Amino acid sequence: MKIAAVTGPSGSGKTYLIRALIREAKSRGLKIAVVKHCAHGFDLDPKGKDSRLFTEAGADRVALVSPDRVAVIDNDPDKSGLRSLAERLHPRADIVLVEGGRAVPGLKRIEILPAARKTVAPSPGLIAAVGKGVAGGKVPVFAPDQVSDILDFLLLNAADARSEIVLKAGGRVGDTGENLKKAMFSAHDPEVLAVLRSSVVAIAGAGGLGSNAAVCLARAGVGRLIIADCDRVEPSNLNRQYFFIEQIGERKVRALRENLMRINPFSAYEIHDIKVTPSRVARLFGKADILIEAFDRAESKQMLIETWLSRFPDKPVIAASGLAGYGKNSKIRTRRLGSLHICGDEESECAPDTSPMAPRVAAVAALQANLAVELLMKASKKHV
Repeated sequence: MKIAAVTGPSGSGKTYLIRALIREAKSRGLKIAVVKHCAHGFDLDPKGKDSRLFTEAGADRVALVSPDRVAVIDNDPDKSGLRSLAERLHPRADIVLVEGGRAVPGLKRIEILPAARKTVAPSPGLIAAVGKGVAGGKVPVFAPDQVSDILDFLLLNAADARSEIVLKAGGRVGDTGENLKKAMFSAHDPEVLAVLRSSVVAIAGAGGLGSNAAVCLARAGVGRLIIADCDRVEPSNLNRQYFFIEQIGERKVRALRENLMRINPFSAYEIHDIKVTPSRVARLFGKADILIEAFDRAESKQMLIETWLSRFPDKPVIAASGLAGYGKNSKIRTRRLGSLHICGDEESECAPDTSPMAPRVAAVAALQANLAVELLMKASKKHV
């Protein structure tokens, strides 16, 4: 979970930008929460209402519940700060935006500049600015209509609100999220890690191939994964896909994102709960350096590969063919046809009596992920 503040003077457009960021996040299938920082207080339980009477009687917390909304009035709030509040507000949110909060210590923020300002100087917590015709210098500056780019930037650079939760699961006392990130990838070659952290890999499909390939790439430290799928988790998926019993019935991309965040909260996971069609391929995956094809059906595989190669002929696509059954390790291989790379034995079809099984599916998925890392490193050396 990422958390960042949107600051600026009254009337500068904070609410407008946050609304635009919400719409952009929801279009990607992301979960987003908002905190309104009220420096002068607020009142949800006017005097004389039952909720106020319960508060006055000494209740520490009062909830207002209707068929479609819930509000909680906390009369004994946690004083540990906005990060703790963010985790309580929406434990599964990808990003929490705080409107205001310039004075909150340690909170990273993006500032909207008034029209008269043409320069921006670094200040505590400032990671970017928004304005027209502004010279940023060391601080990145976005135009107000660059909503998609602003969200991308925040997903990669905003503070990690999960750091405290992650540290409790195995970090050292006194560590920060940055220290934990360094420790997590300390065994990586610095040159390799630098390339991976700046790379984007897209995965079409979140089933046996896609979910396992995503886990491999998240553990490797790839900076951003773009994942698209339109299915739900079913009981039959659990024999080979990276999901858990309690996630049955959830949308696959959301469940997978949750699992990836538990593994590596320091990468960005852009998800799309949508069917991949030819007209959507470029919009969904166009920012990626590499595309991993992880579909089940032959016609979907063909559609994706043909569309990708026609739109992005110089970008690799890593497909899978032949992964049913078990054993036959020596037959699993990779083959290159220009920008198309195929992993698998290219023989084993999923006939009624030959089901996909976890060992072989995971082996091919790992082969796809491993090849993606190799291709990213080769591409980086070409640009040196």
